Amino acid sequence: MAIPRTDNELMVWLNNFSTSFVSHAPALGFTDADVNSVKADAAMLNFLVGDLLPTYKSALQARTSYKTLIMSGPVGSAGGDPPPPPVTAAPPAPVAPGIVPRLRQLVQRIQLAPGYTDAIGRNLGIASAEAATSDSSDAAAKPVAKTTALAGGQVQIDFTKGKYDGVLVESRRTGEQEWASLGTDNYSPFVDTRPPTEAGKAELREYRLRYIRLDEAVGEWSDIVTATTRP
Repeated sequence: MAIPRTDNELMVWLNNFSTSFVSHAPALGFTDADVNSVKADAAMLNFLVGDLLPTYKSALQARTSYKTLIMSGPVGSAGGDPPPPPVTAAPPAPVAPGIVPRLRQLVQRIQLAPGYTDAIGRNLGIASAEAATSDSSDAAAKPVAKTTALAGGQVQIDFTKGKYDGVLVESRRTGEQEWASLGTDNYSPFVDTRPPTEAGKAELREYRLRYIRLDEAVGEWSDIVTATTRP
């Protein structure tokens, strides 16, 4: 078992773990307090990695571009007002430091629980690599994804990569029946930089992902995730 090391993969992995842990906790002998602790950690990681940092990173890029424009021109171009202050969602309830160490301790407790099985481990994403390397596991492999609406109509899609080379990303917008390929990505996150269909207006976008290995798609499509763009 290896808890993902990158922030974005850890965020997506913990969301899946938290959701699955709710259903398995009673049979494994864990309490509501254990479940709520995992939920709180997941909520905080979603805020930090999926909202706070991307928002301020985008804000820094906008301010850097504005500074370059004002300092270097070109002369005669429209300057306008400085970018507005960044806005994030309300932060969740605070959690104690040590989300990852807590997770490692919890995983050890789960694997030592009398009711633990490899099937539960795979569902939680904590089974050993040997338990998930068969060809049959490739057929059932399914990415887990999470979307975050960024400034300027962009959408960030964080995904779990696991043992695969990357993911294929498809999308469709309101009113579209067919899925459009946005390409592949070897490292999370993928950022959809397409301009909105109507300039200055928010729009709903759907996404689905599928694993790729040696340039071939394998496994199942992910659950559909959605995002409403920010003008």
